[in-house]
Amino acid sequence: MQTLFIPDVVHIDIIDQYGKPFRQTNILIGIQTFAKHKNDIDISPFLSDPNGRITIRRDDLKNRADIFTSYGLMDYVSIEDAKPEVNIYYWGNKKIDRCINYWSMLLKNKKTHKPTELEIKLLGHLSEELKKMEKRETEDLEIFSSCFNRTAEQDDDIILTRDSWDSPSSEKTYVVALHVGRKKGGS
Repeated sequence: MQTLFIPDVVHIDIIDQYGKPFRQTNILIGIQTFAKHKNDIDISPFLSDPNGRITIRRDDLKNRADIFTSYGLMDYVSIEDAKPEVNIYYWGNKKIDRCINYWSMLLKNKKTHKPTELEIKLLGHLSEELKKMEKRETEDLEIFSSCFNRTAEQDDDIILTRDSWDSPSSEKTYVVALHVGRKKGGS
C-alpha cells in the first residue's frame, strides 16, 4: 500500500538568517526518503535559481529516484512504499567530495576501458543507453563540482526542514533558512 505521495510540484524558497531571499544560484539541495524496509532513497541533485528558489516537478523527483536506485548497489523498494517522512537538506562538502571522487573515478574508468568485441556484441543494443547514462553522469559531476555549496564552509549536511508526504498534494512550498560561511577566497 502506498505510504509516500510525491507532490505534483515542490517549491523550496531559501532565505538568509535575516529572513530575506538568499539570492544565490546553484545551491545544491537534496530530499531524503526513509524506507520501511530495504534502503533509503536520496533524491537529488536540485539547484536553486538566481532568486534562491528551487522548483521540482513530480516527474523530476521520480526520475532522480529511479536514477538513484538504478545503480543497484543495494536493494530498494518503490519510493511510494517508503515512510511518508522526508528531509530536505543542504549538501555539505564532505558528501559532495565523496560524490565528486566517486563520479570522477567511475567516468575515468569508463574512458580508459576499451570494450572487447564480445562486449560490443553483448551490449550492442544497450550502447545508446550507456552513452546517455555516461552523459548524465558527466553532467551530475559538473553540478557537484560547480555548485555554490563548494564555496561555503559547511562540511556536514544541514537538514533544512522535515515534512510528511502522507497524502496526495498538488503543491508543497517550503521556506527554509540557510546560513553558511564562505570559504576564504570564495565569491
